[in-house]
Amino acid sequence: MTGAGPSFCAGAELSTLEQAADGDFTLVRRVYTGFTRFMSTPLLTIAAINGPAVGAGLNLALACDIRIAADSARFVPRFAELRIFPGGGHTWLLSRAIGQQAATMALLSGRTWDGRQATEAGLAAQCVPRERVVDAALALAGHVGELEAEYVRRLVSVLRSVPLLLDHNQALEIEAEHQHWSIQQPAFRRGLARLQQNLRARNEARA
Repeated sequence: MTGAGPSFCAGAELSTLEQAADGDFTLVRRVYTGFTRFMSTPLLTIAAINGPAVGAGLNLALACDIRIAADSARFVPRFAELRIFPGGGHTWLLSRAIGQQAATMALLSGRTWDGRQATEAGLAAQCVPRERVVDAALALAGHVGELEAEYVRRLVSVLRSVPLLLDHNQALEIEAEHQHWSIQQPAFRRGLARLQQNLRARNEARA
């Protein structure tokens, strides 16, 4: 996913916020429903953040599994500036990305990040020049596409559930179920055979 113009997503329409101020939250909830769908799709979602991601637009970016930022990107919560409480699960999304302490400081201080700073903070996985951001996202998608679809689906599902787990033992049990499945697949046997062949070749080269 990427923005069609200079921004990735500039946030909710001001008229939507004005309508909410008058007591009608219908459109606000519709905005939230739109980006929460990205968190429920079984597909891996990659955001190519080409420009500013502001307010609800930042939520949209944070709802994606992987974010690749252009050097021209801006990550802007803007909630404190408007004196509007974060919505759409923003506190959870931001805390998941950068930790509770950093999220608290950012939301209270009005902190923003450019593409490089966002990558250093953990908001983005990679920062590239603006003209390369879509190509970088497509290259990653192409690499993921070489993996078996069911393997990717299971991995994405478990990774998304990690923040909801109470302890390490829960993660261990969930991973065990999917690991047992993967070991029984032909792709694992092929991967194991390649590794064994590479190890034999390496040992023979050393002999």
